[in-house]
Amino acid sequence: MGATTTTQKPSLAQLATDPLRNFKFQVKIHLANSTLDSGKRSNQLGFMSVSGLSITTDVVVYRQGGMNTTTQKMPGQSDFAPITLSRGLICGDSDIYAWLTKLFKVMQGTGGNDGSYNFRATMDIFLLDHPVTTQTVTYKAGWRVYNCWPTSIAFGDLDAGANGVELQQITLAHEGWDFKIANKYGPGSGISLP
Repeated sequence: MGATTTTQKPSLAQLATDPLRNFKFQVKIHLANSTLDSGKRSNQLGFMSVSGLSITTDVVVYRQGGMNTTTQKMPGQSDFAPITLSRGLICGDSDIYAWLTKLFKVMQGTGGNDGSYNFRATMDIFLLDHPVTTQTVTYKAGWRVYNCWPTSIAFGDLDAGANGVELQQITLAHEGWDFKIANKYGPGSGISLP
């Protein structure tokens, strides 16, 4: 039996069909009447990971007498998963904890709020174009997250035998998001969030 061969063709892949990279992103948190760090820096924060961008719709199962061979399935309530953001702990960088502290002041009525402060924020998460050969970078996809607020802050384990960095993690509850994606590849095609 002879050897079977095939003809190789150049790859059909090109930049226009490449999926967006998940490692080049930007997060901006907009608090009403304030930035997270009282204006010392912009509201653009450097995070190393973002997780939980998902929505799930419950299934309502209905059965009717006389039609017991199958169930009818209808959409029920939808819920957005909490979003978790992680970044390294840096000296002088207490804006995330300050946000949680302001939440306590509003909820407990311990003062420091004249009624104008809202602990809920709008958050924008952008996927950036890559590779880029220009000085400016286009937003290729984005999520606008509504009414988010911190439900937990966690710090990494301390370990004298480890060789790593200390991380902080914030989990945000929210009331949903909008999503946009660019129509095509290239620097001329991008998105802007509402």
